[in-house]
Amino acid sequence: MKTEQEIEGVDNRRMDFFVRQMRPGDIVQVARVERECFPTGWTPTPFPRELQNKRARYLVACQAKAPNRAGEEARRALFVGQPQRVKPLLSRLIARIKGVFVEEPLPPSDFSYYVAGYVGLWFMTDEAHITAIGTREVERRKGIGELLLIATIEEGLRQGSRVVTLETRVSNHPAQALYYKYGFNRAGVRKGYYTDNREDALVMTTDDLTSLPFRQQFEQLRGEHARRWGESVRHLD
Repeated sequence: MKTEQEIEGVDNRRMDFFVRQMRPGDIVQVARVERECFPTGWTPTPFPRELQNKRARYLVACQAKAPNRAGEEARRALFVGQPQRVKPLLSRLIARIKGVFVEEPLPPSDFSYYVAGYVGLWFMTDEAHITAIGTREVERRKGIGELLLIATIEEGLRQGSRVVTLETRVSNHPAQALYYKYGFNRAGVRKGYYTDNREDALVMTTDDLTSLPFRQQFEQLRGEHARRWGESVRHLD
């Protein structure tokens, strides 16, 4: 796999988007993407809490101001909007006992980078589970969703996960085609999983991420994505 330095040092076409870890300053934009992608039957994600969840990981696809410097931009953005401390549990319990509900304030928003899409992951033993993945409607069919899926598999490997799993609507055939392309297989069906229309969810899972066939296929697909959309940076640290 190419490092950021190798990618930036090669005179190839660059993708206009890069992936990095989500920060508190991204919450407002990511929440908008979430509402657009999941307008019904979806409970808003408590992103301030999730960003402090050690089992969770959120990645965002941002538009690069200068694609040739995307790696530098991704690293610099990580220092903007550091997480705020959550009130101790005892303080929250005391507030509730007194009948006072105080909502945790959102951290300052950072709009210096345009967030085109995001993916949420939960890590459970040897499994990386995709809780949500989506892009803004105006940014679709630009390879961003596939870029996020590539970053997801890379992050799963980084975290020592054996498989990546997800649920998707049985009617969402375009998403299923992308997942099948990247080695996901049908593992079951959750009846009436989606609360808005009681639609079933298709459960999908990859083969062993560390197996030679999977790694070879993944390397090939990652290369095809770069040739079509340009070399991209995924800064996952």
